[in-house]
Amino acid sequence: MYQFHEYFDLSLRNQPYSIPGEELEDYLRLLDMVLEAYLEFKGMGSSGKLFSRGLVVTESEMAGYFSMPPFYRERDIWDPVLAAGVEEAFRYIEERTKATKASGGQLRIEPLIKTFGLSRTELLAVLLSLGVEIDRRYERIYGFLQDDVSKGVPTVGLLYALSARMTVRDGAEEAVPLPLDERMYTYFFTKQDERDGLHTSLVLQPLMKKLLMGISEEKSISPVFRTFEEEENIPVFFDDSFEELSFILSKEGSISQNDDIKRQSENAVYLGNDDGDTVLHLLYQFCIEHQEKLFVLGFRQLLNLKPERRQAALSDLFLRLKVYNGRLAVHLTPEDIAELLVPDENGMTFSGVIENICRTAAPKFIVFFGEKEEPGELAARFVPFLRIPDATAALRTKIWAHFLKADKSIQLSENVNIPDMADCYEIPYGKVRKVIGHSIANARMKQDTVIDKRLILDSLRQMNQVDFSGLATYVNPAYTWDDITITESQKAIMQTACDRYRLRNRIGEGWGLKRKNAYGNGVSVLLYGPPGTGKTMAAQVIANELTLPLYRVDISQISSKYIGETEKNLAVIFNAAAKANVILFFDEADALFSKRTSVGDSHDKYANSETAYLLQKIEEYDGMSILSTNYYNNFDDAFVRRITYSIHLQQPDKETRFTLWTTILPKTAAVSDDIDFKFLAEKFDLSGSNIKAILFNAAYMAGADNSDIEMKHIVRAMEYEFNKLGKLVNNSDFGKYEKYLQNQG
Repeated sequence: MYQFHEYFDLSLRNQPYSIPGEELEDYLRLLDMVLEAYLEFKGMGSSGKLFSRGLVVTESEMAGYFSMPPFYRERDIWDPVLAAGVEEAFRYIEERTKATKASGGQLRIEPLIKTFGLSRTELLAVLLSLGVEIDRRYERIYGFLQDDVSKGVPTVGLLYALSARMTVRDGAEEAVPLPLDERMYTYFFTKQDERDGLHTSLVLQPLMKKLLMGISEEKSISPVFRTFEEEENIPVFFDDSFEELSFILSKEGSISQNDDIKRQSENAVYLGNDDGDTVLHLLYQFCIEHQEKLFVLGFRQLLNLKPERRQAALSDLFLRLKVYNGRLAVHLTPEDIAELLVPDENGMTFSGVIENICRTAAPKFIVFFGEKEEPGELAARFVPFLRIPDATAALRTKIWAHFLKADKSIQLSENVNIPDMADCYEIPYGKVRKVIGHSIANARMKQDTVIDKRLILDSLRQMNQVDFSGLATYVNPAYTWDDITITESQKAIMQTACDRYRLRNRIGEGWGLKRKNAYGNGVSVLLYGPPGTGKTMAAQVIANELTLPLYRVDISQISSKYIGETEKNLAVIFNAAAKANVILFFDEADALFSKRTSVGDSHDKYANSETAYLLQKIEEYDGMSILSTNYYNNFDDAFVRRITYSIHLQQPDKETRFTLWTTILPKTAAVSDDIDFKFLAEKFDLSGSNIKAILFNAAYMAGADNSDIEMKHIVRAMEYEFNKLGKLVNNSDFGKYEKYLQNQG
């Protein structure tokens, strides 16, 4: 056979490898040397062959089998010459590896040996399986050596035979190789069949094959897990939670030292927060600080895989964790936790999968995360629980400010008040990022570089779809302060209500008012007055001022003659609204908030319970509630006392009516100069909505006449409005403009 010096270039001893992966060539030379020696041992090149080259077993071969001792360990196949050559080869490779590391060069095999602590037998197993991936000639060699030409994949039996021949031993040591442990099948080899022992095939995992061949694949394309990364220069938010988490996950920390956390698992913790991005932000910042990679596993997606694919996915994941110094975060839904103890079709429980993950990922902590409430079954059986508090208004301000200002190509409009948005929008870290990203994308789509609050509102509504089950509909808030004509006192109350909502968290948290509030932190506004006085317009003005989506509650859909149905419908509305940042607008709310009566029958009893339930939900709701009614006196007194602000919108006086007549139409409308707005304001006691309807109808009449809006169009439109309202048209009230009336009789 060839000797060591015929396989290796001795002039390169102690010289570094010049290119990444060059050391693999030397390892394959070592493999060839071992294989050639075994081929010679099996009789290649001699007349007396110990074993058959094919599938035929001859009589002479059978006689040869029984001429050997009956036990494997006494069949001395050890080759001292080969063992010495192998020892020299390993020393040669180690010297070149050391020189490469000293020169700053890159290595491919040495990091794997160090990471996994591979023995020489384990390394030989890896080289054997890698051979067939690089050069198909190894398939024929393995088939010959294993007495089965169809067996082109190396087996544990072949590995043991080769290892026994090359192992250096002293006089007392036997050449019996240790079996491959489960670690090798977790990280290196895939299970090809159910056969164990010497027949077990050694087939490299796809990722390990790529690593050995120098194909980098740090980012996973698996459907069940992914690497997680944030952009550069994102500061650490949630400082207190980060410090506590760092204490838990650091090697120096011990959960048992923290009185607030129960210790039941040596290498796992559950982080509770409804926003998964908040958890991943904290974990990623920790990983960056400790030079780790963060991998996120979707537990539900994993469980949906068939068992064999599930095991393959986990093996791929565990290998990445090991190779890339990774930390594992497992996302659990409430459904996952509820089914922890439910066995699958193979009898394995989900908790068994978790225990397998915890065991294989040890000793590094893995992190489970999900909803912020403590997962009882999971916490009781497997891992301790750490709740991450929701972001305060002050912290949300920092988050909004960072991401709105991170993109230097985007400018903020003057109407964007970051502290106000952070207070009004009680949305978590992840949603803030998504809303800002969506706003920037929309601005760029419009070829604009300015972000205003209207753009943010549109993004918030699109990114935060609310399912009210048909019980409430979105209202586009078209009106602003410039569009509504109200008294200064009315405007002052509306502005105060908006200010209270804008500041409810900053003042409530900073001054401790929240702790003294037995009910919710919301704001409720009652708008009451005759029809047409601008109650719906006022609700839209408030929504525009706060930059919040406005949803009108459909009273007809809520109210039900069936006992308990009204409460169910109200629960649907308030539960949906609690998960969003919206204004609930109850138009004609007296139908729901009517006075409670003395109990005369069961209907009175349940009507009173509906009102009481509604009072409770309004108080508990942390958002903005607006109610309007034409009949203030119908409201329950207890309810009125609990309303935050009450605004009486009265019929406009003649000065207000004049303002309405002259400002409702846009400036671009073609209005004749001879219209007597002063006469209209003084003579006719109309509401704002009546005046708007008259002006708009007059505009379309003028358009049909292909002319400007003139007095005749307004008089005729007013006549139509009176008829619609069932009001008597007194011709004499129109004075000299009576001639424009259609009915002049």
